[in-house]
Amino acid sequence: SLSYLISHLLFVFQVLLPPRNKLDSEAKKWRLVADVLNDIAIFMEILAPNFPMCFTLIVCSSIVGVAGGATRAALTVHQARRDNMADISAKDGSQETLVNLVGLLVSLILIPLVTDNPLLTFVLFFLFTILHLFANYKAVRSVVMETLNEARLAIVLHQYLRDGRVLGPLEANHKEPVFLGMFRRTVPIKLGVRLGELVYT
Repeated sequence: SLSYLISHLLFVFQVLLPPRNKLDSEAKKWRLVADVLNDIAIFMEILAPNFPMCFTLIVCSSIVGVAGGATRAALTVHQARRDNMADISAKDGSQETLVNLVGLLVSLILIPLVTDNPLLTFVLFFLFTILHLFANYKAVRSVVMETLNEARLAIVLHQYLRDGRVLGPLEANHKEPVFLGMFRRTVPIKLGVRLGELVYT
């Protein structure tokens, strides 16, 4: 419990405090991070009987709790187009309950098959993990945010500086990278440029 609380606070300090607070603006990226860490935590939980001093599980679980909860709130606000956040939250909770119920029923079928069969356990785990990550990747890709964050602004500016065309929300979101820390774009900005250089460029 102490390790969980400490890792929770350290993650909040590193990610949520200014100027690093990007869980709102980078909700899609952190949603995928939470999913990956959740799968890692489950994998470590499977290995826990062989490695009882498993600190990684505690760290992953604490980060999943923060990143998952925060990004869910950000995406719920995005989906509440008619200021009906309460309705969206209720529907989201109902869908999660239904998924958990289906998962429980499937687990009742699979438990007799995987008992004392570690090979089948790992095969099914990796199969479901790939399916889970692929489904969440497609879900995140389908989200069209109508506001600009750092990545979408860089994409829009690059396109405008290249051919003078302003991208719409759908095009900008389609080009936005959804993996954290990858494919960062920087817009070349020069201060104090002479007027003659601007005219000729």
